Amino acid sequence: MLVATATTTARPLLAAAAAAARPRAFSAAAAGANPKSGGGNTWLYGAVGLVVAGGAYYAWDKSAAKAKENGLAIKYQVNPSPALKGDDKWVSFKLEDTTDISPNTKKFKFVLPDDTTHLGLSTASMVLAKFTGPDGKPVIRPYTPVEEPDKYTGNFDLIVKKYPNGPMSTHIHELKKGDTLELQGPIPKYPYVPNKDGHIGMVAGGTGITPMLQVIRKIFSNPSDKTKVTLVFANVTEQDILLKEYFDGLAKKHPEQFSVVYTLDKPPAGWTGYTGFVNETIVKNHLPKPGQGKVFVCGPNPMLASLAGMKAPDFSQGELSGLFKKLGYTSNDVYKF
Repeated sequence: MLVATATTTARPLLAAAAAAARPRAFSAAAAGANPKSGGGNTWLYGAVGLVVAGGAYYAWDKSAAKAKENGLAIKYQVNPSPALKGDDKWVSFKLEDTTDISPNTKKFKFVLPDDTTHLGLSTASMVLAKFTGPDGKPVIRPYTPVEEPDKYTGNFDLIVKKYPNGPMSTHIHELKKGDTLELQGPIPKYPYVPNKDGHIGMVAGGTGITPMLQVIRKIFSNPSDKTKVTLVFANVTEQDILLKEYFDGLAKKHPEQFSVVYTLDKPPAGWTGYTGFVNETIVKNHLPKPGQGKVFVCGPNPMLASLAGMKAPDFSQGELSGLFKKLGYTSNDVYKF
């Protein structure tokens, strides 16, 4: 993938953004068959036909997607064309599909413009999203898209939690298939290099999981990358844990390289994980020691402040403070998303 550079307007825009910031049972009767007549098997033939047709469509759909991916990969080798080029241009992306991943969080699948081969994000980086509010003023917020690393599907995902009185999250959740969303970027964040850090500890709160997911997918798409990853994922309730099946599956598939630890503010009865905020015990038991890897942090401001300190007003890293400072970590050990 191409590595784009940040625009000179990214930080002012980012600062403004932050500041505002059963299937029915199938039966012969249901199919209209008359069990007392000689045509009682008609429904069966029809059902078989539907199954065959459905299977054929599924196979065709997968084949078409693969052909599209192969075509984009070839085009990328000849003439790579990122949708986002790191300039001031806002680009419209069409919504193709949505998937519920929690009661208040959805995954939105967007399509790349026809003349492009990939979104244009390096790992790790983010984008700005914009729409015009009811008052005619632009609403801008930062998001971290997720692509299939080093594959050319023609799509990317945004994982968005709907917040009460959140204008951008409400706007995105109200988008219908075929609607568009304007994005600008990318804005590079941590420049991930395979095998450089040895062990990466990740502390995420809620939708702060998205930059971590971007890095995790990059690591586990590369068999040569042996970077160890420990994810500490903090949420309010078990229902709030995004992509839990994915992370648990990854831990089962790569037990020597990936582990995940959950902590909940309001755990259910019988919960065996941690409870409460990310604390000294969790850090000491699971994250790399100071000077022995890297720790990423992303989550709500109170969480960030208590663990590592807030970013500077210009959104640079700022001074390290909080729990990590107390435990002997330095600014070289910790990165704030």
